[in-house]
Amino acid sequence: MSDNLRLYTSAIYGFEHVLKLAKPTAFTRKAPCAGWTGKDVYEHAAGNLAMIKSFATTGKGPKSTPKMGNDPLGAWLKLREQTLEVLDHPHVLQSIAKDPFGPEFGSMPLDALVGFMAADLTPHTWDMARTAKVDERLDANLVKATLATWKALPPEVLRMPGMMAAAVKSAPGADAQTKMLNFLGRAV
Repeated sequence: MSDNLRLYTSAIYGFEHVLKLAKPTAFTRKAPCAGWTGKDVYEHAAGNLAMIKSFATTGKGPKSTPKMGNDPLGAWLKLREQTLEVLDHPHVLQSIAKDPFGPEFGSMPLDALVGFMAADLTPHTWDMARTAKVDERLDANLVKATLATWKALPPEVLRMPGMMAAAVKSAPGADAQTKMLNFLGRAV
């Protein structure tokens, strides 16, 4: 198993843990992402799974993204199982994902895409936990890898519309999770 797949698997189960703790009202509350609710965070995270599943099976992105139905946890569990199953085959991580972020960013090995999507899912796990008012602690390895992934992007990409808000200044003595979230524009 690659390091990226380990991180992605950990991120998936971290988000799932939050879903298991969330009450139905969490999906209608405002989320830390500007203009988003818990439902939006959920659909984005489920879209993350669908994206990886599609690129792993076809080399291309999905034709549509999942919408939250009446059983968000049940739908998540099914999609999680399908996604991890398609990743559990020899050489799938070496396959090429065609333009996952558009032609301007190009194609990449699925292993790299999986690593990036772990870094996407990690702050959204915190977003969902904050929205659901449950334990917000993130896995320390995911926090470290997430910060490194996002810091590797050029600022004009990181802060472009639809990506991350401006960084928030971390308080003196802030822990690694807070620093990562602040870097990604979240006030903690």
